[in-house]
Amino acid sequence: MKLSQISFDTIELKESIVKATVPLMLETKEADSLANDIFEIYKQKINTTATRLNPRRREANADTYPIACKDTLPTLFHVVYNVDKTRISIETQNREEAEKVYRIFREQRIIKPDIEYIRKYVKGNLDEIIAALLWQVGAIKVSLGDLKPLFKVDERKNRSPIYIDVKCLPNYPSIDDFIVSEAALLASNIDFDIICGIEAGSISFATSLSKKFNLPMFFARRKRRYAEASLLDGIKEHEIYKRKVLLVDDTIVKGWTKERVIDEIRLKDGIIENCLVIFDRQQDGSKALEQKGTKLCSLTNREAALSKSISKEITFLTDREYEEVLSYFKDPKEWHRRRDFSYYELLPKQRN
Repeated sequence: MKLSQISFDTIELKESIVKATVPLMLETKEADSLANDIFEIYKQKINTTATRLNPRRREANADTYPIACKDTLPTLFHVVYNVDKTRISIETQNREEAEKVYRIFREQRIIKPDIEYIRKYVKGNLDEIIAALLWQVGAIKVSLGDLKPLFKVDERKNRSPIYIDVKCLPNYPSIDDFIVSEAALLASNIDFDIICGIEAGSISFATSLSKKFNLPMFFARRKRRYAEASLLDGIKEHEIYKRKVLLVDDTIVKGWTKERVIDEIRLKDGIIENCLVIFDRQQDGSKALEQKGTKLCSLTNREAALSKSISKEITFLTDREYEEVLSYFKDPKEWHRRRDFSYYELLPKQRN
């Protein structure tokens, strides 16, 4: 059995020990196979001095698999058997290693969306409640660049330790419905005739929102597929003429894609004065749209997502990840320099 076949019910990090619960019993052969898989991952991604997986040590209701390492005590992989579930723990040599194990295990956790839990434990405003829900369902992702690549979040080659991916929301209907309903409440103060989503992340969101208002919807492509093609799909040119369009997207970084869509809609004599997004990264996207005469509205933003009102039990972030994300948002250009990456500015004439 491989780690990728395991879904953890709970997971916690305590100093140099990571504990997780699997909601099923493992057979001995499955535990042996899992131990071998853990050893390979540990050696490849966490501690290259790991030399071998020593034979299993059997106890009354547990198995221990020592991982031998050069010049240090072994790392211990424990499998503890209960009647209806298995508890797994790894004792590493230091907290840094444990955090890496924790982050690997975190990707395998069972996601249990719970709006009532968020309402009870997040003592904040609506922005923070929605951000907490995005954390809870894994729509906000974080990488330090060691276990998996950093994210690319704009049209150049700039990197980021944080990425917002709301395409998973339809997989959690109760959360999706809550967010769409709140978006509809926000949009009810806006005068519009038709909704425009942007491929691909916001098409589902824009479709759900159009049904709330019983209004038509089309979508814009991020790039022209060929010179004579339109950026706009699902609508005829004359159907945009003099109509008020609400532009809808999942996130906004700098606003470059949205600027192109706004220009294309206005080229068809459409009226576009408002843009609604789920998540504003607060990286000057609102300023860019303001210069185009378009107001930005957002359900939540990076300030809310990083609020102390949202606990680690919801974000599953380590302290190092939290500080890394804060450092990035404080000065993305300096963050790139410290990591020895080039930072690319996109000039206005390059955006079209």
